[in-house]
Amino acid sequence: MTVAELRYLIAIDALCEGENGVKLTEIAAKMGVTKVSVYRAVERLEKNGYVRRNEKNKVIMTESGTLFLEEYMVIVRFIRAHLEQNCGTPAETAYQDALGVACALSDISRGSIAACMKKIESGEKS
Repeated sequence: MTVAELRYLIAIDALCEGENGVKLTEIAAKMGVTKVSVYRAVERLEKNGYVRRNEKNKVIMTESGTLFLEEYMVIVRFIRAHLEQNCGTPAETAYQDALGVACALSDISRGSIAACMKKIESGEKS
């Protein structure tokens, strides 16, 4: 997943109202991009099974997309917090850098880190 695709997925998740979905123009407005850019990104996300379109052509997160985004965001929150708290990185910079790092990880490493972080967040012991 690219950082741009992750940003689209985050925006879709934030705007999506369940099965009602979200219009491409709403996504474009939130992200400050053209409808054509959104259309292309949605096609890629749809091809990977993260989103689908309903009968009104609105974009809806799939269960797979929701789980995938959750995995990425566990890592983003962890990295962002450490950059802010331990390195003094400004919040927005820490967030953007954390998105990039999460996308740079292999699927294996990302999955392992996310599983570990979920255990930590839930208070489980190893």
